[in-house]
Amino acid sequence: MANPDKLVYSGFTLSVHGVLEDNEIDSIRSFIDRHKRSIYDAGKLTLDFSDSPGLDSVPAVVLYGFSKELSRAGVKVSRTGASSVIENLFESLAKFDSAPEPRIRKMFLRDFFENIGENIYEFGKTLHELGHFFGETIYAFIGLVLRPLKIRWPMVLYYMEESGFKAIPIVAVLPWLLGVVLGYQAGYQMRTFGAETFMPALIGYSITWEIGPMLAAVLVAGRSGSAYAAEIGTMQVREEVDALRVMGFDIFSYLVTPKMIALLCVMPFLVLLANLAGLFGGMLAGLLFLDLSASTFITELGKALIPLDIIWGMLKSIIYAVIIANVGSYMGMRVRGGAAAVGKATTAAVVLSIFLVIIADALLSLLFIHIRPGLSM
Repeated sequence: MANPDKLVYSGFTLSVHGVLEDNEIDSIRSFIDRHKRSIYDAGKLTLDFSDSPGLDSVPAVVLYGFSKELSRAGVKVSRTGASSVIENLFESLAKFDSAPEPRIRKMFLRDFFENIGENIYEFGKTLHELGHFFGETIYAFIGLVLRPLKIRWPMVLYYMEESGFKAIPIVAVLPWLLGVVLGYQAGYQMRTFGAETFMPALIGYSITWEIGPMLAAVLVAGRSGSAYAAEIGTMQVREEVDALRVMGFDIFSYLVTPKMIALLCVMPFLVLLANLAGLFGGMLAGLLFLDLSASTFITELGKALIPLDIIWGMLKSIIYAVIIANVGSYMGMRVRGGAAAVGKATTAAVVLSIFLVIIADALLSLLFIHIRPGLSM
């Protein structure tokens, strides 16, 4: 075994004392594993060879590989005090590592279909794991509903503020702008046929049935779903999730359900806000471009809409909330590695959340046709 004094990590410096020999490779790797987390958190590392005349080849390969791993993760690595022998050894390893691999002729058509198959398999595997994650979350949620005193209400209120209250400006402004644009374009076309009075009905159906709930869900997925993935992903990188498991915490009750409960509370009101903002935008378009008075717009809107149109969008938002909270948390739990993995998980959480929200919306729209009075195929 190696002398423990041969490797010393202090501050941002890893000092090498004496000659690291091939038979000490196990202790070298053990030393690196013990200090790897601290080095990643520090963000930089200096390899100090001032007190080392040379290295055997195997320890040099290990140190070079560790330096390369750190560089790929964004950690700044430098060497100081290295003798010409050590520098030549590292330069030789770098040249060997950067040597071009032999070019192999690929079967492009075969590779194309193989990639498609691999992507489909990975997507199916992700959905299967996500389904299991959904089940665990719902089980934990039911347990908390039966024992509400165990709910982390301070965290629920925190996520309600982050996901709900702070989302009000963007959820109000974007549907309003969309309502103005949709009202103007629809009214412009209808005016050609003298049917501009039907514009409020078109705006009402479009906003309350699809645009309002869908746009609110997409915005929340972009804001909150990504934040959930980044938060839990960072905890995974820092091994905080593993620490919670070791201490006996139920991860789903402790980390996931507060986020889902918060979204379940705020999503219906965000959808209601999006609907009202979109309808107001349509009314503004009628006032400015179609000479349609506010009273006429409201009257025509009242003839077209029924309370179920508003309520249905709010009910759909509950499904969206469950999807967004679970997908964001699941992608965060999957993080392995460093900061780059957190970024990938955040992107994947937003994309998959929006995809599943659209699928759910399509299925709920088919159901709505058979529920709403006056609609039939």
